[in-house]
Amino acid sequence: MEESTRRRSVRLEDIAQQVGVSRSEVSRVLNDRQRAGRAVGQAKQLHIQQVARELGYQPNKAAQNLAKGRTDLVGLVLQPLGDQALSPHYHEIIGGLMGVLAEQGLHLLLHQCPYEASDSLVSLARAHICDVLILTDIRKNDLRPALLRELGQPFVIRGSAPEPDLLAIGMDNQAVGRLAIETLAGYGHRKILFHNIGRDLMSGEGRYQGCHAACTELGLGDTLNYEDTIWGEEGVYALVRERFSQPNSPTAIFTADELAALGALRALKDLGKRVPEDVSLLTGLNARFMHRTLSGISTIQIRQHEIVTELGQSIGKLLRGEPIEKMQHFLSPVLADSGSCAVLK
Repeated sequence: MEESTRRRSVRLEDIAQQVGVSRSEVSRVLNDRQRAGRAVGQAKQLHIQQVARELGYQPNKAAQNLAKGRTDLVGLVLQPLGDQALSPHYHEIIGGLMGVLAEQGLHLLLHQCPYEASDSLVSLARAHICDVLILTDIRKNDLRPALLRELGQPFVIRGSAPEPDLLAIGMDNQAVGRLAIETLAGYGHRKILFHNIGRDLMSGEGRYQGCHAACTELGLGDTLNYEDTIWGEEGVYALVRERFSQPNSPTAIFTADELAALGALRALKDLGKRVPEDVSLLTGLNARFMHRTLSGISTIQIRQHEIVTELGQSIGKLLRGEPIEKMQHFLSPVLADSGSCAVLK
């Protein structure tokens, strides 16, 4: 190899000159874009590939993506909490997506965009930065899917789809609500405090529907203590303190997520209530790492990591042009009994 070639990146022209063919022919061989009936022979193709290896040729990824109209970037649209913190489920989502996308040569881009900031989403779509966007935490009247369709920006949904012909992968939240009630009722509890995420979210509405369907079937309609307007560890701490300071207080609690469970545990401890001897406690679990903090607490596992793994694999299929049906895919919740629920005495 000449000294000048070693000092700079190897170009297609260098390979073409050594083999004795045109630059465009080298490009077609190395990018597997042979023209039917017009390609160079098999021996010449092997020679081009051999010289490329010997010279240490590295393809220009940016140029390849430009030719394909691709960036290999997948954008995750985030709605952080008011204090700019991320809920535990986002940690699970981001970690899972990074892994499954990297396996397919794709990269994850995080884009902070509150629901009301449509201009930010429009700017992202019009810049053509991402091959696909991922929408999450879908609301019942979410305008984002229609907006992205109008802009021609491909997208998928982690969660529940507001329309039937969208690719969405999420948890069956009606099954979550039903499983929570059936589990606690199975231990003999009738006075259940059911803490839900807001019903403006499709996931929250799903849990509400599942909860009330189970209560109707089990005859618990008059004894259910339902709440979906309070959020976070401190909010649920105050909620449990207030509800358990009243006569005829609940004997069992389901909390929507890990942070709510921490608030409930603190409140019960301060009230001198033991789990599970005095109160049974069950919670939804979004992030696997929270098992360490909630050791000994029974959970309904929301399987966020599995959801985004399936979602990431589907994105790869879309970008490779493989057939994939655009529809709602739901995973089922899994109950993990760790001993915090007991038979009502």
